[in-house]
Amino acid sequence: MREELLRAIRDVCDGKHYVDPAVASLLAERLAQRSLTGRELEVLKMVAKGMGNKEIAAKLNIAEVTVKLHVSHVLEKLNVRDRTEAATAALRRGIIALE
Repeated sequence: MREELLRAIRDVCDGKHYVDPAVASLLAERLAQRSLTGRELEVLKMVAKGMGNKEIAAKLNIAEVTVKLHVSHVLEKLNVRDRTEAATAALRRGIIALE
């Protein structure tokens, strides 16, 4: 702990930036995730509310197959297997919030 603090102080004094390794790991994980488009985010929020594809399609006035495509992109970008995991991961990562 002491050595880490001294290294941080030296780095900052040398004009460098210091980021705690645990924080750096979290930042790297977030940066590695591809950004969701506005529509994907909109669909994700509806998925998190428990809405089905048909319901989302009607609400957004788009084809159900388009909703399926957006959901597929969300799953890929969040690196998750299903809709439930996508909603959970998005909430945990702060991508969406409960309203």
